Amino acid sequence: MANQKKKGIDMQLVTVVTVLLVVLGFGLYALVSNLLENSTEAGSEKQAKEQVSELTKDQPAIGKADAPVKLVEFGDFKCPSCKRFHDEIYPQLKKDFIDTGKVQLHFVNMAFLGPDSITGAMAGEAIYKQNPEAFWKFYDAVYSNQGPESEAWITPERIAELVKKHVPGVDANKVVQDVKNNTYKRSVDTDNLLAQTHQVDSVPTVFVNGKKLDSALKYDELKKAIEEALNKK
Repeated sequence: MANQKKKGIDMQLVTVVTVLLVVLGFGLYALVSNLLENSTEAGSEKQAKEQVSELTKDQPAIGKADAPVKLVEFGDFKCPSCKRFHDEIYPQLKKDFIDTGKVQLHFVNMAFLGPDSITGAMAGEAIYKQNPEAFWKFYDAVYSNQGPESEAWITPERIAELVKKHVPGVDANKVVQDVKNNTYKRSVDTDNLLAQTHQVDSVPTVFVNGKKLDSALKYDELKKAIEEALNKK
């Protein structure tokens, strides 16, 4: 009888110890998982911040410098879809988020549709170097007066015409001279390399706080991505 009681106590002890070990194991697993998850999130946030810094450095920008969301558009002045982004998405984006101080928009060249894509990109760089704020007047003027994609319409003469008519505060003759001298060709090449590095294979492509958006031409998706980024702040 005594042995049976002892065996019963031993079994209870084993059961209790087993349960405690299981609970401890689950607790340890949860703790490690949580630490790993936090570490991964911290790593992702750090990577995103580094990516934002790389994408926005020395690029034309519109909006408050301390805006919580940094949006980057890769575009080609010759691109019809980029014109659509300018005509349909940009005005609403500006009204809802840029003018309200929530978003700062940056533009990066991805000039690849033709030789005059590079001409247009160099003109944009030349204007930006003269007067950073005037870049966005040029941005508006080029897309509002875009020619057919099949034609080489971005010429020094056309650039001079657009700048004189639509971009005050800029020396149009100097812009044309800079274009003819390829003064900012290296800047355009650097932008194209940046696009390649970040796996941008079409335009327009948009990044929201360093994360590439699936479609730049669906305002609802862009708005959702911006609001999600704002909620993380």
